[in-house]
Amino acid sequence: MPIYFQLSVRPLPITLESIGNHWEQVAIQRQHGYHRYHWLQTELGLGEVLINDRKVILTPGEGILIPPFVPHAYYSLDNWVTKFATFEGEIKESLHQILQSNAYITATDTAEFSFSDWIDQLISHHINQQLKPIELSQQCYSFLLHLSQRNETKIVSEHPLYKQYIVPIIAEIETHFYEITSIEELAQSIYISPQYLNRLFNRFVGNSPYQYLMTWRLNKAKELLINFPQLEVQQISLRVGFQSPSQFIAMFKQNIGYTPNQFRHLYRTVQN
Repeated sequence: MPIYFQLSVRPLPITLESIGNHWEQVAIQRQHGYHRYHWLQTELGLGEVLINDRKVILTPGEGILIPPFVPHAYYSLDNWVTKFATFEGEIKESLHQILQSNAYITATDTAEFSFSDWIDQLISHHINQQLKPIELSQQCYSFLLHLSQRNETKIVSEHPLYKQYIVPIIAEIETHFYEITSIEELAQSIYISPQYLNRLFNRFVGNSPYQYLMTWRLNKAKELLINFPQLEVQQISLRVGFQSPSQFIAMFKQNIGYTPNQFRHLYRTVQN
């Protein structure tokens, strides 16, 4: 049950007050909260956090960032082992601006970024005296930025307009990409105008429904090019929804940088 304090004695914009892993978690109740930003994550077992009149259950890989002075409690539900980190620094009063939130944030490990691996790596670097103060501050900033990005994604996915209009269109594109004939057709299916659908997609997804459809078709085409070498380019173009092979080849070259046959040959060369 290791815990490490003050990984850097040098004043830094953002740094760690404490960090630990493999912690056999006991029940904690803080009526006045904790005086630092506190990240708590399940390593093994199951735990529950009581905060803002809500119960947050943390399964392995899931964590919560609790802001300073927010009353909370947490306890084990099933052999709870945790990892944790508490943050401080010269700009600690501005951390809510980095996080874009004053509320608690929940997140989980993904292939893109693992919060639990981040903790293990920092502890390892600290033990082996490989952690420079500036690098520590940069690592803390990176950790908080990833939390902020997860929070933005969660906020977007919970927006009523996203649920009502974007979710069904994405599902339709990813399921019937090969037979969609126009964006007007998609808009009509949810009883809005194509212009409004474009605005919603740009707001929540960051590109247009047409771009999303084309990207999905091209990704499916790449899968077919690699996994089914017996298929001709003309067959693939029809299977993923292009009106003609020439349109498919032009769009593929424009977005991927290679023609379909060049892409297939390149992949074979790399594999061999």
